[in-house]
Amino acid sequence: MSGHKTMKAVDFLDLLRGMDNHAYGSYRRLKNTCIAFDDFHFCFRHIQGSPGAMPASVCEINLPASNFPIPIRARSNDARSMAAADFVLRSFTRGVKAVAHQNRGVDGSGSYQCSRMPQQILERNAVIFSAAETSILFRVSLPGSRSKQVLAGEAEAMFFRELVDIVQRVKDDVGDCQRLRSQCELVEDMLHVQDQLEEHGLVAFIADGSNLPRASGVSDKPARRGVVPFRTPEEASVVLDFPNAGKVSGLGIHKGVTVVIGGGFHGKSTLLNALGRGIYPHVAGDGRERVVSSKRAMMVCAEDGRSIKGLDISSFIGTLPEKADPRRLFSKNASGSTSEAAAIVESMLAGADLLLIDEDSSATNFLMRDRHMRKLIPDDPITPLLDRVRQLYEDHRVSTLIIAGGSSDYLGVADHVIAMRDYLPVDMTAEARDLDLPRTHPPAGPLTLSDRRQMLPGNFDPCYINARMNKQVPIRIKALRGQEFEIIEYGMDLIDVRSLKGIVDADQMLTIGHCLLLARRLELAAKGLAPSVLARELIDVLREKGLDVLQPPQSPPVFFAAIRLLELAGAINRLRSLAVQLAEQ
Repeated sequence: MSGHKTMKAVDFLDLLRGMDNHAYGSYRRLKNTCIAFDDFHFCFRHIQGSPGAMPASVCEINLPASNFPIPIRARSNDARSMAAADFVLRSFTRGVKAVAHQNRGVDGSGSYQCSRMPQQILERNAVIFSAAETSILFRVSLPGSRSKQVLAGEAEAMFFRELVDIVQRVKDDVGDCQRLRSQCELVEDMLHVQDQLEEHGLVAFIADGSNLPRASGVSDKPARRGVVPFRTPEEASVVLDFPNAGKVSGLGIHKGVTVVIGGGFHGKSTLLNALGRGIYPHVAGDGRERVVSSKRAMMVCAEDGRSIKGLDISSFIGTLPEKADPRRLFSKNASGSTSEAAAIVESMLAGADLLLIDEDSSATNFLMRDRHMRKLIPDDPITPLLDRVRQLYEDHRVSTLIIAGGSSDYLGVADHVIAMRDYLPVDMTAEARDLDLPRTHPPAGPLTLSDRRQMLPGNFDPCYINARMNKQVPIRIKALRGQEFEIIEYGMDLIDVRSLKGIVDADQMLTIGHCLLLARRLELAAKGLAPSVLARELIDVLREKGLDVLQPPQSPPVFFAAIRLLELAGAINRLRSLAVQLAEQ
């Protein structure tokens, strides 16, 4: 920890007590100070300017391997290391909840500010393993009074009693080798099977015994009462080999077009949502630990009012009002059908190989048009997805799973039909083929996939100007308070990402924002790249250099969580200030 000054815990205590009732700014004396306790060290990486200020202060705790050993097998590969780091961070968070007396000071100060850990396990930069130690970054709001003075007694309680107890709890949890090993094996299994889906001809898998329902419509926690364990009928069952769990049977979602049917409240959307989150490993006990989707699966839906900048959606939309050109659509307020067409095109450009679609969140006129409407409105400019969905797979190898509970039209183009009955799947492919199904209609032309957009150099300006207060903030990147999984505040922009269901953690929002800042720092936008190409270059940088490459120089440490190319490209495409020019054909 070069660049830090070190002091003994007893000297730190004297320093704190000497600052009692002094101006809150006195805390700044602690920056880059390393405190040596008997079993661990911690240092102040950032000090906030006032009680309740955001960002809060940031501390780094260092736990020597000599008395905090992480089993070698828990760090033997990338999957296990990610799982072990997540385990340590969750343990720290549980310790805070168990022992910390929060809000000791004014405006929420005197609090540990832990991330709300989702059910999914993500790569993060908050926990780092080395041969010598384990390092944990955490936020803490230092306690202050209404008169903006130091509350030394409250700070003493936080660091000399509570932090010691939290560290001991983490040590005890890591010492419980069975729980740590279980999480490492779950993550290793999931990521291995995810990599093997292709060779089995699958795009997703749901293990028998899974618990798919959630506690409520606003909770991602598993339901605990009245749950029907997932069970696959024998004729539809596949068996996959998990490295640690061995052979596991379940429902395989095959490549091609899969249609899920069933009555209301029988689990269709629950199945789809589980697959949408199956791109990530889950914690033990979640119920979806062995729900595995392609790492390039993408949920798409209609987004009334979204911004579209120069995208070619002519494969789905023939003509538009006011002489707008669907080959280069610019819209500040897209309709449901145009927005869903854009979402599919953007996902394909970013490499999606599985589209997950629910009719309830889609534009009906984009999904289908029955024979009566075709007869009455023969010149409808919309080519419905129904007419293109086979082409998506046959020409571009993009599979589709669609919930179609209210219409039989998609049965005629389906490779596989699954009915959900009381939350259990039934293979009804053969029964569907025996029906007198509506005649399918060939699309008007080929499904073209191209992007002539070139981003201009001035994109991704992070500066925020508050005209009312005559104040300029050089860099504004944060999730909008109260909408932490929906809106990214970036410079003067509000990026609406609520439709990007692969975002499950507020730290991913920061990662996306700082990716845009990195693109500006590296002048990548000046290369005239298309949004998905730029996103791919940024993801390559993250893979090569790690998440901390996003850390802006001379700024407080930022907490990052890994994102996918699909969500990054999706956020760039939704940037209302995005400036593009179109290359000549």
